[in-house]
Amino acid sequence: RPSEGGPDFPSSSYRLGVKPAALHDLYPPSLTLALREALLAFDKRLPGFLSPQALLHGVETRTSSPIRVARDQESLQCLGL
Repeated sequence: RPSEGGPDFPSSSYRLGVKPAALHDLYPPSLTLALREALLAFDKRLPGFLSPQALLHGVETRTSSPIRVARDQESLQCLGL
C-alpha cells in the first residue's frame, strides 16, 4: 500500500502535525511484522483498539526520546540494539 495520505486520512491533534507513511516504508520487515502481530494481539485483549480512524505516531528521534542511544563515532550506527 502506498504511503500517501488521502482525503480519508484521519486528522490529528498533534500540534506539530503528522505526515502519513506506511510502516513497511519506515521499518525493516522484521520490525513491521512484530508491530503488526503485537497490535493484533493487543486488539484481542482490548477489542476495538484497532480502528481505521486510529493513528500510530512515530518514529521517535533523539530529540523526543527520553533515552540516549550510543552510536559509533564513524558510522553513526547504534552500538547495542
